[in-house]
Amino acid sequence: MDPAGDPAREPRTGSDAADPAAAAPIGHGPLAGTVSYGLKRAYRRMIRDLEAALLPHGFTPPLLAALSIAAANPGIAPSRLAEAMGHGRSRAAPLLDLLAAKGLLERRPGPDRRSLGLWATPAGAAALATLRPVLLAHERRITAGLSPAQTQGLADTLEALAPEG
Repeated sequence: MDPAGDPAREPRTGSDAADPAAAAPIGHGPLAGTVSYGLKRAYRRMIRDLEAALLPHGFTPPLLAALSIAAANPGIAPSRLAEAMGHGRSRAAPLLDLLAAKGLLERRPGPDRRSLGLWATPAGAAALATLRPVLLAHERRITAGLSPAQTQGLADTLEALAPEG
């Protein structure tokens, strides 16, 4: 999104920046005004901000999500965690391996001794506590142009589009 906040304009860089025609808004055709395209563009903006905020702490958004879900659901099966993240098991496994290698997550035998459950370690809980203000600051940045009622309405709408399972 450009600095003026106009979602119809994309910022120009490089040789385009010198071209006066490049300063004109770019049309998005039939995608303009659609919910799915708007969500995609907002997601790209939000994820870039979150990535930048987490990087100094050695985290990425997927690592934060995996640790957060494990901490909120002690003993969760890796497959359920992957499903909650919207990933397949093969994509979640390296995240879980990295969290375990950092000492933030433990795999323990499940109740049937054949399955594994995931638990956040005390170091994982401490990392989440450290990241909480980072996440809250990110939320404030991405909702800065919205009123509290708009922010709550957006949260409610997103929940209706993608209810928790």
